[in-house]
Amino acid sequence: MTLHWRLYPGPGRIPDAAAPDVRGRSHSITAVVLLPGPDDGGVLIAHGDRASGYSLRVTDGRLVHHYVHGDGITTTISTQTVPWGRAVHVGVRIDRNDDGGTVTLLVDGAAAGSGALPVLARARTGYTGVDIGCDRGLTVGGYPAPARFTGRLSRVDVTAEDDQVLDDALMWEIADAAG
Repeated sequence: MTLHWRLYPGPGRIPDAAAPDVRGRSHSITAVVLLPGPDDGGVLIAHGDRASGYSLRVTDGRLVHHYVHGDGITTTISTQTVPWGRAVHVGVRIDRNDDGGTVTLLVDGAAAGSGALPVLARARTGYTGVDIGCDRGLTVGGYPAPARFTGRLSRVDVTAEDDQVLDDALMWEIADAAG
């Protein structure tokens, strides 16, 4: 069974409990954006913060995916720029493999960069909820907050595949620590 969430920009953050469940599974994030000029960009989606989470953004004309888990951050940057002046489909696809995953960045449906995630979160993705069109607080990728998207963003779609692998013991440990 494939799961799908359609998220819209707004003034508030989506609570973590209502966030798309991308833990330990293949998933994709897509958006249709319009960048008015070459200097426009910002965060499309951010879930979590600098301790744990992911974000997808446009910066310096390129699509950038950040993934924070464990002791580090993995950043994947597109090899081509995102066209400006017209509507463009952008996204990221994460294909789970063993403990980690393969990252593929997409611009207008074509692969535009790739990378590897050494490990996927199997207990918790983030703690601070989901932002659409910005990243409030302690940002996932270390960029300055709120990193508001300066182009046109109507929605973000997240699709999660049915290949999820979770760490039940760690999930219970986190739940006990949280009270």
